[in-house]
Amino acid sequence: MINIALKRQIGMLQKFADSLQIPLENGKLTIPSEKGKGYLKGLLLDNGFGIMIRNYELYEDMLVVKRGDTDASDRIIINFTNIFFDNKGDENELTAKDLPTVQIGKGKIDLDMLIPKRTKYRTILLGIDKSRLKELLGEQHGLLIYDEILNTEHHLLFEEVITPRIQKVANEIIECDVPVNLQNTYYRIKAEEIVCLLFAELFKRENSPLQNLNEDDVLMLYKIRDKILQKLDVPPLLSELANLARMSESKLKKLFKQIFGNSIYNYYQSFRMKEAARLLKEKKVTVSEVGYQLGFTNMSHFGKIFEEHIGMKPKKYSKNS
Repeated sequence: MINIALKRQIGMLQKFADSLQIPLENGKLTIPSEKGKGYLKGLLLDNGFGIMIRNYELYEDMLVVKRGDTDASDRIIINFTNIFFDNKGDENELTAKDLPTVQIGKGKIDLDMLIPKRTKYRTILLGIDKSRLKELLGEQHGLLIYDEILNTEHHLLFEEVITPRIQKVANEIIECDVPVNLQNTYYRIKAEEIVCLLFAELFKRENSPLQNLNEDDVLMLYKIRDKILQKLDVPPLLSELANLARMSESKLKKLFKQIFGNSIYNYYQSFRMKEAARLLKEKKVTVSEVGYQLGFTNMSHFGKIFEEHIGMKPKKYSKNS
């Protein structure tokens, strides 16, 4: 088993290299074929701003022990997941773990995480100090989410589904082909661009007070998120989810919307329509078959919901795919 102990994200790449006994070359670590496949690449872009690109899997289990450092509230961690496309996954149904998302976190978190072998990492990880982020975004008046992230010590976590514009910049980061002596400049410009696009999405959220989070609540909310997306043909029942979460319905609704930026039902419906679009595009299934498969009995209602989320009627989408 591979063991990695961290106190903060800075130094993670070197810790990884030391654990695998692999040298770093220009900030890049290539996994040896006997240990796994893929690579990790990290750069300090400027003071208080760093990036790590991870596209790898290991043939051994890995235990990551992370202990939050005292200045964790002064650093924002942004993790873009599932931004590398895997053609082998096209034949499978979407799951919560396949959804391209980005998590924005702040605060001291202690974590003991066992990562099973053959787990695929396909992420872009950014670490940025609050002072550097404030410099990048400028002053934003009247936005509670901005104030909570940059002007409080609260422990916070937000998740956004990656938009096509964010995905485009992520692809440009992954596919960087500029000379080594210009890569730091290139990555800094692209990292700034993707952060700005991300916060443009965050600033669209409802301007309401946020609750300080603890680790147990965060873990439970992700368990609820996975539960919601397990069976897309069955709408979630709030009372059952609240019992599972051991929370009041009001607390569950508030924390879910705070983290994921949407109500429980709208989040479920959005993912349901993404799966409907995938089936129409990749499986060439008829509109009626897709509707019935996803739990609809009224095809007119299915068509209306599909158009609200995807932007066109399912029959037109199917023809254009």
